[in-house]
Amino acid sequence: MEFGYLVVWLFRKKKHMKKKRNKIRIYSGIFFLIIFNNKLFSNSSLDILKNDVSAGVLGISGAYAVTNADIFSTNYNPATLGLLDRMQIGGNYSNGFEDAKYSYIAYGMPLPFKAISNISNPYMAISIYASNLGDFTYRQLSSDGIVSEKSMDAEKDTVITLAYGEKVDSQTVYISPSVKSKFESSIGVAVKFINSKLLDKYSANTIALDAGYYGSFTDLGLDFGASISNMLGSIKYISEKEDLPSTLRVGLSYSKPTIMDQRFKVAAEFNRYISDKDNSLSAGIEYTLENMFIFRSGYRFLSDNKGFSAGVGLFAGDFTIDVATVFYDVYKYSSVSIKYSFGKSYQSDKNEKKELKKFIKTKEEEKSRPVPPSKTTKDQIIIF
Repeated sequence: MEFGYLVVWLFRKKKHMKKKRNKIRIYSGIFFLIIFNNKLFSNSSLDILKNDVSAGVLGISGAYAVTNADIFSTNYNPATLGLLDRMQIGGNYSNGFEDAKYSYIAYGMPLPFKAISNISNPYMAISIYASNLGDFTYRQLSSDGIVSEKSMDAEKDTVITLAYGEKVDSQTVYISPSVKSKFESSIGVAVKFINSKLLDKYSANTIALDAGYYGSFTDLGLDFGASISNMLGSIKYISEKEDLPSTLRVGLSYSKPTIMDQRFKVAAEFNRYISDKDNSLSAGIEYTLENMFIFRSGYRFLSDNKGFSAGVGLFAGDFTIDVATVFYDVYKYSSVSIKYSFGKSYQSDKNEKKELKKFIKTKEEEKSRPVPPSKTTKDQIIIF
């Protein structure tokens, strides 16, 4: 990416995120730009922490980020990890503005013990999120008229996340005297280790925390959740610290079976970008067909980068692939995710062991019983 394009890219990114508006003096040398306008770079850096890392979530414009439960919840709401009972591995690749690229991989498993509650086994996950925001060529004219060129990475970021989720409540509640439902809830926390590097030269590290809550009226198909991400951390490249883009998410979703193995889900989510003093509202719908295909569509409101999204998903046993594209006002991009679930759940394994133990006990009891003596019978011959 040429130097001129870099400046345009940084200004457009800054405008989109509504960061603090400082007057910017532009110098011909890129290093002067860094020294005198470090705030420009720190404002634009680590905005990747706002990005979607799941094509499924992206296809519905992020409308069920805090209520959807899979391995990608590590990035959105660690509380929903408490709903998982099998090992999962997932990955995502997205292109971004200009030549930016984003890659994400995560792995999670239920732990072999109970912790806070005795309801289910807690769940632990780890993820690695890496981004490369492109490169540019820096040209310098020497006093003798010779032009020298140097290619540099504009920005490279790596985020490693450790997340924990656990179901903490399961009971029957009465919504009204005539309406009752099973209610389940879970909580989760996560810690992020973040490294960011500018121009192959300026590097910074920080730590951030996430926390979340999830609740579900399972018999009614009503789910709700809330999470706060990127808390407490700040980034410092040279001398000035900038807060990370802390984000508060609050979401609600409703799902209902239709006919046979088909169901639909509607969802809405409100995001408050605390550091940026900005908001966004997303709404969308998802339709699952015969447990083989998923169709998604959503729309993002309020944000400067508002617009429409669409996506599809395909099931193949324990394997899932999702593809999504957004048509937002500022830029358009696509994303693809894969997910694989494997291993037995601890609950099913526990039930199998219980049944096996019961079967063995029954057989042992049968063997220990005294065998009753066989009755002798006399044959009778009747002659007519």
